[in-house]
Amino acid sequence: MLLQFFTILLTAVLSSLLTLALAYWYFDRRLKRRLDQRLTELQEEFGAMIQERVRRGVVEGVASIPSAEVLKGTGQTLSATAADLVRNSLDTLLRSGSSDSED
Repeated sequence: MLLQFFTILLTAVLSSLLTLALAYWYFDRRLKRRLDQRLTELQEEFGAMIQERVRRGVVEGVASIPSAEVLKGTGQTLSATAADLVRNSLDTLLRSGSSDSED
């Protein structure tokens, strides 16, 4: 009875090991090469698609930039604001410096 149990157990273990060895051999020899080839094809396909979408997005983004007149007006407004900030800062510094010298 005990001998039959060990025979059945040994047969099951050996069968499992043989199945695993055959599956590994099949994957390593055949399936791995096919999967690597398919992955390379997908990388090339998606790479081209992503590159086209990025190019299209950049073109649309540049096209949506306001006209030169609007940019010129914005630049002038920004320059005037910056000049006012500098002038006010200098006035504040000069006033604080002159009040220190009067004391």
